[in-house]
Amino acid sequence: MPHYRVSESLPSEFGCFDLVVIDEASQSDLSALPAILRAKKALVVGDDKQVSPDGAFIDTQSIQSLVNRFLINQFPLFRAQMTPDRSIYDLFKVVFANSAVMLKEHFRCVAPIIEYSKREVYKHELKPLRIPKASERLDPPLVDVIVEDGYRKGDVNLGEARFIVEEIQSIVQDSCMAGRSIGVVSLLGDKQTLKIWEMLNDDELDENGKPLGLPPDIIDKHKITCGDARTFQGKERDIMFLTMIVSKGNATALSRDTFVQRFNVAASRARDRMYLVRSVTPDDLSHADSLRRNLIAHFAAPFAQDEARVENLRVLCESDFEREVYDLLTDRGYRVIPQVQFGGNAGGSHTFRIDLVVEGHLDNRLAVECDGDRFHGPDRWDDDMRRQRILERAGWRFWRCFASAFVMNRQEVIADLLKTLEDFGIEPIGAEGVSWSLHTSQRRYTAFPMATPNGERPQSGESGQSDLFPASP
Repeated sequence: MPHYRVSESLPSEFGCFDLVVIDEASQSDLSALPAILRAKKALVVGDDKQVSPDGAFIDTQSIQSLVNRFLINQFPLFRAQMTPDRSIYDLFKVVFANSAVMLKEHFRCVAPIIEYSKREVYKHELKPLRIPKASERLDPPLVDVIVEDGYRKGDVNLGEARFIVEEIQSIVQDSCMAGRSIGVVSLLGDKQTLKIWEMLNDDELDENGKPLGLPPDIIDKHKITCGDARTFQGKERDIMFLTMIVSKGNATALSRDTFVQRFNVAASRARDRMYLVRSVTPDDLSHADSLRRNLIAHFAAPFAQDEARVENLRVLCESDFEREVYDLLTDRGYRVIPQVQFGGNAGGSHTFRIDLVVEGHLDNRLAVECDGDRFHGPDRWDDDMRRQRILERAGWRFWRCFASAFVMNRQEVIADLLKTLEDFGIEPIGAEGVSWSLHTSQRRYTAFPMATPNGERPQSGESGQSDLFPASP
């Protein structure tokens, strides 16, 4: 239940519940205290790197007067965490500092998307563990869109809004995107997303007699939502659009911690694809504006050591044993992807890899581990099993074999592998559709191709033009 209903609905007795869980505690202020008073034990779940209560426009002198009046007996370190701009999570983080546990495994975003938050906010402590299924995978997962004639007017950038509306219209008309949910988040206030929402719901007709917006049933089908970072706290979408809004000469550096929280939430909502829609280049931003500059840099190269494009996946196999298993499977028509990584940077020291992934129809897939005796001795077995258990919790199924067993009992081992594939419903479907692409692409978009010679932009009617260029690795 929400906090305000606690006192209305629950007995006013101390410790009347064995356990009280406060979820999204980083968004909760002191109104959560009545729930905690009813607990013998409390579990406070939150993230101080995400959106917290906003103390803007509050009379600090009045707040300090109330603190001095009612909290004077509190320990000074605790007292500072009991103001309207602090969350219940902030308070517990200080009071129960020795009881904190960080949950590091991340299952929402594909690795190139969550890498921004992992690097910029969580200091590489997160372990991205989600490897998308064949039907979920969108290549590339990062799309950087430069609106060449976008400009900021107030807190609205009509050029960026036009691209987002047109791209959403294109997505919902694509039969391959039928099940995808869509979100639009503003990196500067909420007026931009309000404008986009109005454009998406516009029921006026164009010159061809078609509505300029989308039918309500399509909006519901794709769960299209527009808002600021707070709107998306605790939520996710398959595809997210981030609109930066600012333009050259209209960008003030963002330095407060609250902006770091908003960027972190905005950049970690997309499961499979994230668009950055911007009207500025890094040269247009001051060096103090590290938030925007680092986000733009992420869309150019999400990993410090990016993966190269390869045409023949076989070259990714790291041992003769892997290559032999890869060959026997591909010769039989199976779709096989070698060296699928998870849990760290591309090529980083904390990266884990699955030797071979065999994909079939209906998102069926099997992880094949080719354990060479030289590199997978008893000292590595615990690590291998721990890694396997982590992925099994995420729904993966494994088949393992040691190189020595493969050499001594080749036919039996091959028969067991093929039977395992058959039991899991994985059939030979060929290599079509397998790609090993870069993580990002860049588009250049003109929102107002019919702009007048004096630089005025038309207010409605004309649509923009978009070109797709591969970004440099």
